[in-house]
Amino acid sequence: MTPPAEVFLSYSRHDQDRVLELAGKLRAVGVSLWIDQGAIDAATLWSEQIVNALESAKVLLLLVTEAAVHSDNVAKEVMLVSERKGHILPVYLEPTVVTPTLKYQLAGIQHVEYFQGGDSEASLKAILRSLERLGVKLAPPEPKGPPPSTVRAEGRTGKPIARDALAVLPFDNISPDQETDYFSSGLTEELIARLSVLSEIDLISRWASMQLKDRKQDIPSIGSELGARYVVGGSVRRFQDSVRITVQLVDAGTNRQLWGNTYKGKLDDIFDIQEQVAQQIVDALKLKLSFKEKISLTKRQTVNAQAYDLYLRGQDYLYRFTKRNIERAIQLFEKAIELDPRYAAAYAGCSNAYGQLYWLFERNQKYHDRAQELSFKALMYDNNLAEAYAAMGMSYFIAGKFEEATASNRKAIELDPEDAIAYWTLGRIHFTKGEFEQAYDLYRRVIELNPGFLSVYADLKMTCEHLGRHEGVESARNTLLERLPTHLLQNPDDARAHIIHALMLADTNRKDEALPECTQALELSPGDPLMLYNCACLYSRLGEADRALVALRQAITEGYANIEWAKQDPDLNLLRDNPEFLTLFENLARNRNAQPAVD
Repeated sequence: MTPPAEVFLSYSRHDQDRVLELAGKLRAVGVSLWIDQGAIDAATLWSEQIVNALESAKVLLLLVTEAAVHSDNVAKEVMLVSERKGHILPVYLEPTVVTPTLKYQLAGIQHVEYFQGGDSEASLKAILRSLERLGVKLAPPEPKGPPPSTVRAEGRTGKPIARDALAVLPFDNISPDQETDYFSSGLTEELIARLSVLSEIDLISRWASMQLKDRKQDIPSIGSELGARYVVGGSVRRFQDSVRITVQLVDAGTNRQLWGNTYKGKLDDIFDIQEQVAQQIVDALKLKLSFKEKISLTKRQTVNAQAYDLYLRGQDYLYRFTKRNIERAIQLFEKAIELDPRYAAAYAGCSNAYGQLYWLFERNQKYHDRAQELSFKALMYDNNLAEAYAAMGMSYFIAGKFEEATASNRKAIELDPEDAIAYWTLGRIHFTKGEFEQAYDLYRRVIELNPGFLSVYADLKMTCEHLGRHEGVESARNTLLERLPTHLLQNPDDARAHIIHALMLADTNRKDEALPECTQALELSPGDPLMLYNCACLYSRLGEADRALVALRQAITEGYANIEWAKQDPDLNLLRDNPEFLTLFENLARNRNAQPAVD
């Protein structure tokens, strides 16, 4: 019996020629397609065959055109898949304004453009990558001729295009001191960054790869899950100043090792080791590099190994989102800058940390000024560093210069399309402005890039509450309730995770479980204004207005001053009309406006 097709192709009969051409290309690389070539627009009724095909497919591939968005049957197909929370991949065959009928179902879903006259080969590869990430397995015919590692397809421009993708897995930390996890993670990200400049190989998203940290799977399974033909893995052992790194490159299709090596040295040798690893991967895959790519492959942000180590430590602390950890990150970044005054990435990290400190904890003008100054210095030393533009975007955001902040973050995304933090900051800009549709789309993009970034699910939940998207609220909440217990077992000192968990428990009427989580968060981060603010949110969710106001007063006393966010936060809805609540924020706004600037 023939297994059901994994992809259901939805289209309008008016586009049949273009659709069949694309369908042929998809089938040629092994996509299992179901397509009604009788053209469903011409049918008066849906057939049982169409409904069964829809329900058994993994993905609805929606070919978007002006004709398709006005098709009743296309709308029915999208509705059916959306109701059962199935996967939809919109592929635009022409610039199209989506009708209100489809707008809700497609909101927040990333699409691919496959316009006539464009780079169809690149667009086809984008479609295939998206399908694979949604669980569709490709089974292309065995190639004839050269081995898979050297086969290249020619694009429309004649430029070689890599047939197979490469994934770099998180290096295992086998050091005696597990506190050096930041180091092995940093080396993984550095290798991914180096290889990302190469045009002849498709590189799996670093966020997708990093989700496999500590997952014990065989290489063929990992390759299948990520849609990667080649997989790089390894281990890092660091003891004091000594480093040993083992790396191997495996063909996931055959489970055959193509190359492997072990590198030993001191911390000062780390840059040479990184360059050797990247170059030997290039050699093993027989890739041809342009002159610019050769230069990029050997680019060093710093030549000071201690500064580099401090920078990696700072990055590890930065997004734990407690005042204490952000202050630790600042100390580490500042020391890295002291060791290498031209270290652009350290300036960018430090700028971001000061921006977070100002935004989340204490509206002290000197923190804002420092964030802006450091972002300018980062760009002065490297004007192509995505992280520097993201930091500048944060410094403009906290100054209320939303137009400049948006432009800076979009530049960061242009330089690094996988900069999840830039998307997240853009989402916060739109949320603060009350532009919830835009915030929703951006938060969904963050989750697509980095599904393990738990904080964004809380942001998405609040956004969905404003939009009245109850399914979205429930989905984000359930994701957090499912993942946070495991995260907290592995990271019991994560105060922010404890308070988010408390809020989600309160949201499901589990007060007896929520309150101990809140207590734990405060014990881990005593006097932390953000923790106190979130405790106020928790009590508000529980209907305890008096306790919420007490916690809010404490948060403001300790330095919480983020009025704009509090205005939009649905967790505080219980207090909106409370006279004391209104007075608290009126006084806070008055004091902030009266505060003199600090040079």
